[in-house]
Amino acid sequence: MSDPTDRSRRPAARRTLTRAALALGGVLGAALALAVPAAAEDGVDTVVRYSQTIELAADGTADVVLDLDMDFGESPNHGPYLTYVVKQRHDDTQDRIYRFRDVRATSETAAADVHLEENEGWVEIRIGDEDSKDVTGVHSYRVTYTVEGWVNAAGAFDLRADELYLNVIGDHWVVPMNDVSVQVTGPAEVTGAECFAGSQEECTTVAHEGTTASFEQATLSPGEQLTVLAQFPAGTFAGAEPILQDRWSPGRAFALTPGTSSAAAAVALGGGLLVVTRMRRRGQDEQHLGLTPGLMPAEGQEHAVGARRHGSPTVRFTPPEGFRPGQIGTLVDERADPHDVTATIIDLAVRGWLSIERTTAPDDSDEDDDWVLHRSDRSPDQLLGYERALLDELFEGRTSVRLSELRTTFSGSMTSLQTALYEDVTERGWFRGNPQTLRNRWAGRGILLFVAGVALTVVLAIWTSWALVGVAVVVLGVVLTSMSGTAPARTADGSAILAQAEGFRLYLETAEGDQLRFEEGEDLFSRYLPYAVAFGITERWAQVFADLAAQGRAMVEPAWYTAPGYAHGAFWAHGATLGHELSSFTSLADTSLTAPTPGSSGSSGGGGFSGGGVGGGGGGSW
Repeated sequence: MSDPTDRSRRPAARRTLTRAALALGGVLGAALALAVPAAAEDGVDTVVRYSQTIELAADGTADVVLDLDMDFGESPNHGPYLTYVVKQRHDDTQDRIYRFRDVRATSETAAADVHLEENEGWVEIRIGDEDSKDVTGVHSYRVTYTVEGWVNAAGAFDLRADELYLNVIGDHWVVPMNDVSVQVTGPAEVTGAECFAGSQEECTTVAHEGTTASFEQATLSPGEQLTVLAQFPAGTFAGAEPILQDRWSPGRAFALTPGTSSAAAAVALGGGLLVVTRMRRRGQDEQHLGLTPGLMPAEGQEHAVGARRHGSPTVRFTPPEGFRPGQIGTLVDERADPHDVTATIIDLAVRGWLSIERTTAPDDSDEDDDWVLHRSDRSPDQLLGYERALLDELFEGRTSVRLSELRTTFSGSMTSLQTALYEDVTERGWFRGNPQTLRNRWAGRGILLFVAGVALTVVLAIWTSWALVGVAVVVLGVVLTSMSGTAPARTADGSAILAQAEGFRLYLETAEGDQLRFEEGEDLFSRYLPYAVAFGITERWAQVFADLAAQGRAMVEPAWYTAPGYAHGAFWAHGATLGHELSSFTSLADTSLTAPTPGSSGSSGGGGFSGGGVGGGGGGSW
C-alpha cells in the first residue's frame, strides 16, 4: 500500500508541515481487524458517489454530512457500513481520543436504521435493517454526525497554523470508490490546502477560497486512502485542546507514589488492625475467674467470667466425666474432625453397640487391610443423638458392613454427623455460637471482601493509578478469610471442660505402664482408647499396654475387636503390632468416611489512518 505522505514525493514546502502532522496525528501501530463482507469479496458493490462536508466550529467541533450513493449489485445486503478511528497513539503514555455523537442516517429508497458498535480504538456504524437483507442496486444515504477532537490547534501542538489534517478514507474501505469529494468549512479564512490519494502525489482537485477548502478524487481502489489538510490562522480554534487519555499499563495502574503508597498502607494497616481486633475479641475464650482451671461453680452459684488465660495443663487421670470422645475431640480443636467420628465408632464398639473384625492377618500387607463392622442387637435408646445417627448411617438396615464399602458412599453422611456434633457441643453451652456456623460466616465475609477488593483493583487499574489501594483491600480479604478459623470462642464452662480434657490428654501422652492406675480385671486400654483416637495418639496408647503384656502383666482382652490369629488368650501376643494395626484402622476409617461420592462433586469493522492525519475510516456493505 502506497503512503500518500511519503515525504520524498511531496513538495519541499510541505516537508516541515508533514513532519509536524505526523507527530501530532501519530501512526496507528497495528491495523484494526475488519472482516470483509461477502458482497465485497464478490467485487460487485461500488461507491458511486462519496460527498462529505465538514463544518468546523470555533471550539474545534466538526459537524459532518456524508452523502453516499452505493451500488449493491445483485447480491442482497442490509446496507452500507462505515468505520472510524476513535483512539490513536499520541505518545508513549497517552492516546488521542475522537468522540462521535448524534449519528443519524436517512434514505428515501432503503432502510436507514443506525446500529453503533464501539470497540477498543474504533466505532462501526451499520446502516440498514439488521433483520432484513434485501438491498440491491443503487441507493442513496445521508449520514450526519458530530466529532470532537479532530482539529489540531497551533497552540496545543506548536504549529504555525491551526489545521484539520484528516485521513478521510482509510485503508479499510473494501469496495472501489468513485467521485469522492470532501469540503471543509471553518470559522476563518483557509490559508492552505493539500490532498493526497492512493498512489498519486495529489488528489484530482484541490482548491480553497474564503473559509472553504475543496478536495476531489475521481476514483479510489479498495484499500487506497485519501488524506486532506486544511489550514487556518493560528488561534482560529482557540481552546480546542486534543482529547488525551492515559494509556493503561501495569506501571501506571499500580504506580508506587507517595500518595498511592500512603493510601494503600493506611487501608492495609488500619483495616488489618480492625480485622485482627474484632477477630480477637470475637474469638476470645472465657473462663471462670478465681477458680482453678477445670473447675466450675456449683450449680446455681454465680461467678465472675473473664478472658481465658492460657497455661500448662494439670495432669488428669480420667476423662471429663460424662462426656464422650467425639464431644471432647470437637471441644479441643473446635472442629468435628473425621477423627472424632472414628473415635465414636471405637467408643460404640467398646461400649457394646458394635464390634470390629479385621479380615486380614496382622502380618499381611497394609494395602490389603480391611475391617468389618458388626452391629449388635442392643437398643440405641440410651445413645446420644449423633451416636444413634452414626449407627443408622453406617449400617442402613444391615447388620454388617465392610469399612472399604463405605468409601465414596459415606461422605454425605459424614457431613451431617459433623453438623450434629457441632450442634451437640453448642447446645451444651461450650461455645458462644456454633463453631461451624461462625467460621463459615467470617470466611464468607472474608471472601466478599476479597471479591470487592478484586473488583476495586480492576476499576482503579483501568481508570486511575491507585490500584494499590484495591490490592490492600484484597489482602484484607485474605487475612480475614485465613483468620476465620479463630472465630469460635469457648464459654467459661467450655474452657473448664477443655482444661480437664487437656489434662487427660497429657496423661495419655506421658504415662508409662507402671504409672497406670487400674485394677485387676479392668479393661483400661479399651476404656481410654477412643479418647486416644480423638487426640491422635492411638499408637502411643496401644504401645504402653503392649509393653506391659511383654513384661508378663496379665491384661484383659478386648471382646469388641477380633482378627485372624487373635484366638482367646492370644490377643496381647500381637501387642507389638497392635498400635500400628489400630492406626491403620483409624486411617482407613477417616479416608473411607470422607471420600467424595462419585458424581457429587456479520463482520467486524475497523478503522485505520494514513498520511499522518487524525482519524482514518473504512466502509463497505454488510
